[in-house]
Amino acid sequence: MPIKPSADTTRLDSLIAVKKLSMGPTDGRIQVALAIAAVSSLVSVDATKNPFQTVPPSLFGLTFNDPKVGISDAQMPVFKADLVHLLPQIAADISDIPENASLVIEKVAEFVAVSLLSQQGGN
Repeated sequence: MPIKPSADTTRLDSLIAVKKLSMGPTDGRIQVALAIAAVSSLVSVDATKNPFQTVPPSLFGLTFNDPKVGISDAQMPVFKADLVHLLPQIAADISDIPENASLVIEKVAEFVAVSLLSQQGGN
């Protein structure tokens, strides 16, 4: 029978995950997933796993308006605002993301990754 982690261990795992996020993004994928989860009650992110896991597990292959994600065109500005909060260094690029919920999430994640690389190269 597997050992159930204590509440303190679970809390520490969460603190580690938050610290990893504060160290800076690698490619922005987790920030995209977290911003989606902040808008949609259908999506969750487990940042304590490496790599992080999402519900639904196929999140990046879906569109924002997919029934498993449930984000509408009207909610896209909220997603973008949450993403800017997580990645303020590319706020100008995030503002360029179309507010179209039929976008494939992977394409937005790819754009965020390229924006982060571009921003890092500019320093």
